Amino acid sequence: MSKSSGVSPRLNVLVPEVQLPRENWLAIARVYSLMTKQLDRSLREIQLTISQFEILMILSTKEGLSQQDLAQSLLVTKGNVCTVLGRMEKSKWVIRRQDPTDGRAHCLHLTENGWEMVQKAAPLAAKQVRLMMDSLSPSEQRTLHGLLDRLEGSLGHWI
Repeated sequence: MSKSSGVSPRLNVLVPEVQLPRENWLAIARVYSLMTKQLDRSLREIQLTISQFEILMILSTKEGLSQQDLAQSLLVTKGNVCTVLGRMEKSKWVIRRQDPTDGRAHCLHLTENGWEMVQKAAPLAAKQVRLMMDSLSPSEQRTLHGLLDRLEGSLGHWI
């Protein structure tokens, strides 16, 4: 393979260097979409959405987080978080308590049912992600991690 091009394994064709940025961006988007669909399928087996799973995982490490801070962690609007939290409250996984220092804000806490769901969901998701990443060796996964970390860091100034 020459320095000015790359081979696309999906299409098994030589990709000119000028097209590599777009092709790589599309590949990242396709992989993300496929992995999200598979993880969603697995989590649905325990009646959980990916959004609910992410909230449970965040609250399991940051108990008492405000809705605003949660929304920022998820990179979604506070309104979107409120909708998902409403469903999670109905399922008795999360409880909102008034912030003692700011009467307008609410702090989020996992209920006993929420902690039980974390105990079910975390190993299931971890296993699914491991299975999806199995086509890469540990060395390749470290390389991928480093490359994606570097790419993410270089994009940070755009936001």
